[in-house]
Amino acid sequence: MIQNYLKAALRSLTREKANTLINIAGLTLGITGSLVLFLFIKDGSSYDTYHSKKDRIYRLVTKSKGNNGDNFTQGVPTVLPEAFKNDFAEVEEVAFTSYRRGNLIAIAQPNGEFKKYEESKGVAFTQSSFFKIFDRRMLKGSEKRLDQPNEAIISKKWALKYFHKEDAIGEIVKYDDTEYKIAAVMEDYPSNTDLPFDLIFSYITIKKQLDAKGWSDNSDTDNCYFLLKENQSISKIEAGLSLFAKKYFGPDHLTKDPLIAQPLLTLHSDMRFGNYNKKMPKEGKIIFTVVVILLLVTCSINFINLTTAAAVKRTKEIGIRKILGSTRKQLIFQLVGEAVLITIIAVLISLAAAQILLGFLNPFMDLSLSLQLSSDGNVWLFLGAVTIAVAVLSGLYPALVVSAFKPALALKNQISSTSSGFTMRKGLVVLQFFISQFFIIATIVIMEQYAFVKKYDIGFAQDAIVIIPIPVGENATSANSGKMRSLKNEILRLNGVENVSLNLAPPSHKSVTGTSFKIAGRDNDFNTQIKQVDGDYLSLYKIKLVAGQPLDDLDTMTGFVVNEQLVKIAGYATNDEIIGQEIILWDHQLPVKGVVKNFNTQSLSDPIEAVVLFNYLDGFHSISIQLNPSDMQSTLAQVQAKWEAAYPEYIFSYEFLDEQIRNLYQGDRKSSIMLTIFSFIAIFIGCLGLFGLVTFMVNQKTKEIGVRKVLGASVQGIIILFSKEFVKLILIGFALAAPAVGFVMSKILEKSAYRIELGPMIFLTGFFAAIFIAFFTVGFRSIRAALVNPVDSLRAE
Repeated sequence: MIQNYLKAALRSLTREKANTLINIAGLTLGITGSLVLFLFIKDGSSYDTYHSKKDRIYRLVTKSKGNNGDNFTQGVPTVLPEAFKNDFAEVEEVAFTSYRRGNLIAIAQPNGEFKKYEESKGVAFTQSSFFKIFDRRMLKGSEKRLDQPNEAIISKKWALKYFHKEDAIGEIVKYDDTEYKIAAVMEDYPSNTDLPFDLIFSYITIKKQLDAKGWSDNSDTDNCYFLLKENQSISKIEAGLSLFAKKYFGPDHLTKDPLIAQPLLTLHSDMRFGNYNKKMPKEGKIIFTVVVILLLVTCSINFINLTTAAAVKRTKEIGIRKILGSTRKQLIFQLVGEAVLITIIAVLISLAAAQILLGFLNPFMDLSLSLQLSSDGNVWLFLGAVTIAVAVLSGLYPALVVSAFKPALALKNQISSTSSGFTMRKGLVVLQFFISQFFIIATIVIMEQYAFVKKYDIGFAQDAIVIIPIPVGENATSANSGKMRSLKNEILRLNGVENVSLNLAPPSHKSVTGTSFKIAGRDNDFNTQIKQVDGDYLSLYKIKLVAGQPLDDLDTMTGFVVNEQLVKIAGYATNDEIIGQEIILWDHQLPVKGVVKNFNTQSLSDPIEAVVLFNYLDGFHSISIQLNPSDMQSTLAQVQAKWEAAYPEYIFSYEFLDEQIRNLYQGDRKSSIMLTIFSFIAIFIGCLGLFGLVTFMVNQKTKEIGVRKVLGASVQGIIILFSKEFVKLILIGFALAAPAVGFVMSKILEKSAYRIELGPMIFLTGFFAAIFIAFFTVGFRSIRAALVNPVDSLRAE
């Protein structure tokens, strides 16, 4: 019996090759897109879930009062972890981590010399308690050695990379002019972790130096993790954090409850706090999950429309089968079986297509997604659920419609459009137009927002400016601060160099430094970002001075230059009113010398913040160089020679400012492109569904077309006959899609401080795009029908 069903299914599918190929293509596109997005969502939801104690692991994070609301950071004072462990009996283990980016490490060679390597990430300072909290197995040696100074633990990957052997115990690594001995080798971290440490140094080596900062300073790279004791409630710790903060931060702290216990499993999704990796917010998971569902729904609708459209040609077959004794149950089984067969074929093709797509997507998105069919049961579960759901959704309704044909009418080809569920199909096409227009309008909004951000005037010059880091290790700043001025002057003499500035960082940067200040004579505190700059900073970046005088080109603080936002939050009506007023910052009480126009210090997702600029040579971490665009590469080679002469023990590197700023939006840009790609897939599948309904209409109106042509109807008239029906469906779909997409996109745009307005032109553009797509799809099939010889149409049965 099964064999007969299979033969009948294969014959039916091969007989209608065009419909079969379109069905398989639509399902393959939908399943491929949903499978890749499923892997993406699964990867984003799997970060650090492999730790055996994951439900008891937390990170202490900091909340502070900002000028635009609360500010959040994952950084804590370096002295906090020890005090926290002593004050909370509910805590089993505490581990402090201090992460380092852009590292220069030196590896001891057999001849006793050190060879330098530049690493963009992977270096951290921590304690042996880190390995009691997190699952990171030792392959050689013991993590306990990490409690001794000048000890280090290296990953297997780095051991092989730098020492060409797994057992690297006893080897020497130099970091920040300090030598560390490898005490253990640990397993490599998986790709789905927010603790990407390849080289770990003993924190006790630098503890005294960091603890000197006390409770008044913290960095986002200094984190505190703790493990809750079994059978203890986190609520006890949360209840005690307020008193703990008051005890150590002081009763006058700006924020009432400055500490929060953040669960480990939220590190990758809570966008309030930073991380060592790219993140996936909860909203992102929801959006991509919705896209997965919509892709599967629209490809299923496409299957239904094409199957029922083709069913008109099978009326005689159904009639004969019923006369020969086939029951409706058997017919349904056969027709659903055909849907299952097509779905299985589509799933198999999708596996290959997804693998190919991942080859392009992984490097673009900096991901490591893979189809681990032999070990990942979740993938098989997803594919099984998709196969069943799509087969049932796609096959059951057409099977019920076709199996209900009456034998006598079927044999005479007298099945009406009503009995074939034409109204139902129109409803499905409306749903497809809703989905397609939702995606079209959402894609337009995403593109418009990106274009808006790209063109927005952020308040300073970006072109032909190079940023070069200055070594600022433990000994670099104090020992080499005099080199900075000499290096600046040497570079300024080069042909092709127009301006040079020593500073902490460019005006806009991925990380900022913040603090609080007071206005002399007032009691209340204000928050501000700070930038240590020299006297050429404003002219190089073309930051406009709107009141007062610029900073002098000195090495120490003699006054402040502030931005307009600081003037506003300090309560002054005009920029001139703040000139001469004294600001108390870092135990310095100095006058405000000038006011500059507002400029963006972070991405445009964040609002303008108050900024204080001042001279401070020991705070200069980079050198900005404005180049003549005519021969930048030659000039950069000369700059490199000057820089290497000043710092021969370090590796020269540079980055163009405009590229650095683009990187601020890299994650948003890539996610937007990815969402746009899958939106186009959904739109294309929708076109196939529309093609199915037009095909059905053509099959139903074959004789009518012939009669109309005999009576003088033109090709254009016949095309309009088919097209006018779809204008109604598009209007209904648009009426449903416009408010839905408007609500969703407004919520998404709310998260950006600078955003486009959702005006009527965006929605009208989406509507006319849908009209164009529909007319293109309908026109193609209608023209074919209109060009058929009317004699052949009138003979059609």
